[in-house]
Amino acid sequence: MSGTYTTSRIVRAVLSAADLSKAVAAKAGNLGEVRAVAVGKGALSMLKGLEAVADIIDGVAVAPQAGPVPRSVKLYVADHPIPTERSFEAGRAVLDYVESLGRGDTLVLLVSGGASSLMEAPLVSEEDFLKAWEILLKSGMTIHEMNAVRKRLSAIKGGRLGHIAAARGAEVVNLIASDVPCDNPSDVGSGPGVPDDTTPDEAYLYLKVRGLWGRLPESVRRLIESRRGSRDTPSSFPHRAVVVARNLDVLEALRNAVGGRVVTSCLVGEARDVGRLVAYMAKELGTPLILGGEPSVTVRGRGRGGRTSEFALSFALSSTGELAVLALATDGLDGNTGAAGVWADPELLRDIAEAGMDVGRLFEENDTFRPFEATGRAIYTGSTGSNLNLVFYVDRWSHLKDLLAGGQIQEGQI
Repeated sequence: MSGTYTTSRIVRAVLSAADLSKAVAAKAGNLGEVRAVAVGKGALSMLKGLEAVADIIDGVAVAPQAGPVPRSVKLYVADHPIPTERSFEAGRAVLDYVESLGRGDTLVLLVSGGASSLMEAPLVSEEDFLKAWEILLKSGMTIHEMNAVRKRLSAIKGGRLGHIAAARGAEVVNLIASDVPCDNPSDVGSGPGVPDDTTPDEAYLYLKVRGLWGRLPESVRRLIESRRGSRDTPSSFPHRAVVVARNLDVLEALRNAVGGRVVTSCLVGEARDVGRLVAYMAKELGTPLILGGEPSVTVRGRGRGGRTSEFALSFALSSTGELAVLALATDGLDGNTGAAGVWADPELLRDIAEAGMDVGRLFEENDTFRPFEATGRAIYTGSTGSNLNLVFYVDRWSHLKDLLAGGQIQEGQI
């Protein structure tokens, strides 16, 4: 069995549940006239939802791709997962816009995953900022650890943007699509509009423990050192924060559609370790199991791979019998693969061996996508306009095969 299964019902079930325009429209409440800043992979979808329930006077949107926005909103297309000059331009534009607000204004911040990279105003040189960013991105740090560092280097993140608006007398409302495990608003997009719950000392500790401190540019180390023992980001200011969409919502919708047990939406750790863990959980607990979260990948090689392929290949090495897994990124783009996800079935390892691939070498080079691409076990959706973390569905292969082919989902349950 091979193919991309872009239109399979299980994939459509996940993506329908991750629709951010519907989530915003359902949970934003009565906001009246608003000024809007929408940033992230879901910016355009979230704006569409806001437009359905509020009168958007004007605003700024920052997204990784062009698309329709309200006539009064200026769109900036920027870059992810590594910021570029377009991200810095967008950051300056958002900062200028928020600084123009005043008493009587309601600022709605629509924040979704990817916002950290798409919008930035560095407190060190752009060159040093980008050097630090790349070190963090390849480090295998959790999103909380990574964002604790990023907030120290930004004029926007860690609540600074929301604090500016509140200090000028504007009402600050955050509508958040969570792409972080356990849905801490301060971790989504590095928390531009909510009070910060991290400190410079915490960032310093994470960097030292991970062995990264000495690799950072001197200007970055000097900035963090100078703030130790104090707070450099706002710990409180008037605001509202509503998590309008989260990974757990997607997992529960999938359970309603195909059955199974929702185990957790908070999976973290190295994707290859988590894949092995989930394989053993399935042996003990039985199937179907539905899980989600944000495992990380420490980049050691130059291959093509992402969290879904590292997870699924590791799962295959540790599973037995008829166990199979679907691993899917709700944003539609995992790592540097161009794919939304992959699946692993009981025949995968045999197909890899017949193709002459060395699994150990694939892991060493972070080239774990290659076997899935070569054997037709990759799923392509393109950018979905959402970002609610990863979804993992574990079941017997005979059942998952039917779901991939489009069967056994109850219409109307999504």
